[in-house]
Amino acid sequence: MSNEISDIVKDLKFEPVEAENWEAVRLEKAVKEGIEYLRKVGSQIIYKPNGENYQCLKCGSEIVAAQVAHPIWDGPFPMSGSGQCHYESVPYCTKCEEKPNFHGSPITV
Repeated sequence: MSNEISDIVKDLKFEPVEAENWEAVRLEKAVKEGIEYLRKVGSQIIYKPNGENYQCLKCGSEIVAAQVAHPIWDGPFPMSGSGQCHYESVPYCTKCEEKPNFHGSPITV
């Protein structure tokens, strides 16, 4: 990690971003000099704003999103439902992180 990046990272104080318990990703954010940085809980990969998008602070790659499908269990029997899913966009760095699994946790209604 370069000295410039180390200087940015050392003062960041991350706090959790509110999320539903079934969501595939838990994010934390930190604000420094008006810039909001994001990372996944437990990860050292930090996302920095880059115009309308985010970039990986480690490698500089653009952060992309993968879709994760959460089946909705709203049927009369356990683990049954109408076949509907809720889709969530999960951010990740294509060079530093694995692509998130498409099959997400079920949502029980």
